[in-house]
Amino acid sequence: MSFPAHYLETLEFPKIRALLARETSFSASHDLALALEPSTFLTEIRHAQDATEEARRLIELRPGWAPRGAHDVRPLAHRAALGGVLQPDQLLEVASTLGAARATHNLLNRPEFSLPTLTAYAELIANQGTLERDIRQTMNDDGQILDSASGRLSAIRIQLRTAHDRLVRRLNELMARASIREALQEPILTQRAGRYVIPVKSDFRGRVPGIVHDQSASGATMFIEPLAVVDLANEWRRLGLEEEHEIERILRDLSAQVGAEADLLSDAVHALARIDLALAKGKLAQEMRASRPVLMPSNSAVSNWDFSPRPAPPLPAGEGWGEGETTSHPTLRLNQARHPLLHGDVVPIDVELGAAFDVLLISGPNTGGKTVALKTIGLLPIMAQAGLQIPAASDSKVPIYSGVYADIGDEQSIEQSLSTFSAHIARIIDILAIADEDSLVLLDEVGAGTDPQEGSALGHALLLHLARAGISTIATTHSSDLKVFAASTHRVQNASVEFDIESLRPTHRLIIGLPGQSNALTIAERLGMDRTLINEARQFLTPADREAHALLNQVQAQLADARVDRAEAASRRAEADQKAGALTAELASIERQRQLVLEGAEEEAARVLSELQTEADALRRELRTLRTRQRQPAPIEKRLSELAAVQAGRRAVRTEGTYTFQAGDVVEVGPLASTGEVRAVSEDGQTAEVEVRGMRVHVPIAQLRPGQARHLRDSDERTWNRITEQAMARTSPGQIEAEIDLRGLTSEEARQRLEQHLSDAVLTGVGTLRVIHGKGTGVLRETVREILAHHPLVRSHRTAEARDGGDGATLADLAV
Repeated sequence: MSFPAHYLETLEFPKIRALLARETSFSASHDLALALEPSTFLTEIRHAQDATEEARRLIELRPGWAPRGAHDVRPLAHRAALGGVLQPDQLLEVASTLGAARATHNLLNRPEFSLPTLTAYAELIANQGTLERDIRQTMNDDGQILDSASGRLSAIRIQLRTAHDRLVRRLNELMARASIREALQEPILTQRAGRYVIPVKSDFRGRVPGIVHDQSASGATMFIEPLAVVDLANEWRRLGLEEEHEIERILRDLSAQVGAEADLLSDAVHALARIDLALAKGKLAQEMRASRPVLMPSNSAVSNWDFSPRPAPPLPAGEGWGEGETTSHPTLRLNQARHPLLHGDVVPIDVELGAAFDVLLISGPNTGGKTVALKTIGLLPIMAQAGLQIPAASDSKVPIYSGVYADIGDEQSIEQSLSTFSAHIARIIDILAIADEDSLVLLDEVGAGTDPQEGSALGHALLLHLARAGISTIATTHSSDLKVFAASTHRVQNASVEFDIESLRPTHRLIIGLPGQSNALTIAERLGMDRTLINEARQFLTPADREAHALLNQVQAQLADARVDRAEAASRRAEADQKAGALTAELASIERQRQLVLEGAEEEAARVLSELQTEADALRRELRTLRTRQRQPAPIEKRLSELAAVQAGRRAVRTEGTYTFQAGDVVEVGPLASTGEVRAVSEDGQTAEVEVRGMRVHVPIAQLRPGQARHLRDSDERTWNRITEQAMARTSPGQIEAEIDLRGLTSEEARQRLEQHLSDAVLTGVGTLRVIHGKGTGVLRETVREILAHHPLVRSHRTAEARDGGDGATLADLAV
């Protein structure tokens, strides 16, 4: 077995299983979760990771969905296959499971979901609709057999009800007799041993001939079945037995159907359990804010398809293990990794193993987080190989380890009379016997628990052996000798957990390439130990130790400063990105408004011409009518001449370029009722780029009027005046209201109505416009205020006073 249970327990994987089991929805998937094991097969792991990823997508598409109503009915199906008769509640469990299987199959086969792995599971569910339908048509949700279950049962129950009514009616008649009524303890019917009886006073026993079925505890009441109803009761009882036999036959037939489809039922339960387990993995991944790791195949994952462990390769002879030699086992890279069982403000760690070095030695003070880092690094690959997503960044890479072996914590065994040191050595011997180049070995406080010099020497030899064998190893230590060994040995690297001396609290940051300090003397001093003792203790340190201690302090201070500088640079970069995004959004908004203004201006001109044409057509029709009646048409002909001149002038403006504008000219933009400055004129002289209130718009030349008429002919100016008069007549103050009601409109309908009304209101001189949008969900209110905030004809806007509608209306001050 590649992952012995003891090592999984050491790394707390059973707790992950328990968390996963809590997310399942029925017993079969619950059992799968508790039995979950990491795999060493690459294809199997990828398949499980695919299922988890698809489950997360399904949870997003259908929040709260699960194969509800499913039960593990495999034992019931097995019993039915052996000839057992299932009870109604058990048959209902079968029907409920079949219903859940049918609904799951239909859901996962919907083409818009595209969940191939989960759909493949669902394909194991065969269509057993006939069995489900037969069960549902036989009994109700309370397990009561329906009259319609069989024709014979229906006939028996009709006879049974008739016999029951006849029996009860006869008993009531007897109790109504005066001679018997006096003998009754109370005038009620009751049952004893399935027979109807009446309560008779013991002293009046002789008045009611019949069969005594019971008596009260005091003996004062006898429960008698009168002889006059015995035959009726017998008939009722006989029919009741026939009903029971028919129900038993029906249940036997249904059970036989279940037994005949036992294998299909078993397949359906297994498929539902796998789907529900994948959903549980998806839910757990969401809770842990986990992501799918990149799987890195190893030699064993690709070519070695059995689970039997391989021993570590023998030690190379001598010390000639040179710098040029390399190993080919996979690389572990965890970015922003967090222990899945820790909650609150957890500091993530970054770690890499297998690329530049195979052995990582972590040092630092007690309670600094060395053991937590060790467990995190060991647990996450196990989770990944079990098909679980891991609490780390999505670019994390996890090898397919043949085994993860850990010696962590106090392994003292009283039963085996082993000390802590002996227990550690026993565990290390076991690890060395089964670990190979595709294994991950985790050693906590290597060489501890015995004489420091001997423990350091043993740790030195052990780590050197693991490094030579190319076995990925992470160990923790306090030994200075081992830190020196890591700094000077090929494929071995130092690391440290950071500790804040000022606050005496760990930061839990893992720093690769820098050995840690135990800081025992500094911590003792901070905690209040006599300074004389501290200084004397420092005198016992070697000069090299004191120099190394000072150097490490300096390096860590520089690292802290660099971290602050990086954080400040990242903050400034984020602020710059935010400002750049805001400017981009603002430019896009200005461009949208420019397009809206241009489109509005073109539409306004088209409307004016259209209305002039309509009026001209109407006048021509009236003129023809008047001529027919021989009336004087002079006033109408005069008006037609004016309209023709306007239209001719308008067309001339459009087609002949009557106005000759140049860059720098001050102009009035008709549709906007605003003054602007010409910035450029198109080569064909048909359009101009005009700056209006800081915004540049492209406007047809025909819609511009010179602010200084140096190039404008008098006839052209009169033509423009007539056009403006026609537009003003169309939007006179009497026709344009100072408020608009947009309630009940969609956002797009409200936008069109409001923008049109703003243009008309400005042309007619409306100073303040009241826009009624209502309160509702607030969507229409936000749309209105967004339009008013960016519209060039609106100076400002504000929420209406309470008397004017409060938050249900907005007042806009217009640019008139």
